[in-house]
Amino acid sequence: MSITSAFAITAALTAVIGLFAHMPARWFFGLLALASLLIGLDAALRGLGDNWVLLTLVTAAALAGAALHDVCTSGRRRRTP
Repeated sequence: MSITSAFAITAALTAVIGLFAHMPARWFFGLLALASLLIGLDAALRGLGDNWVLLTLVTAAALAGAALHDVCTSGRRRRTP
């Protein structure tokens, strides 16, 4: 197992454990996006194929978008009376 795989597993497990500890959604999706990016990096370094790398990058972008959405909507929730 490479070091990038170990970091990806650590980030994903931290996200799942944090979910049970009521971690904010932006942190949960952000950690999953980081794990997906690390998996994509590991796949690119090992030469597992362009489709696998593209899939992980698209997944990371979607998870980062979900984190950004939560950041934007949480600000709106605080401003409204």
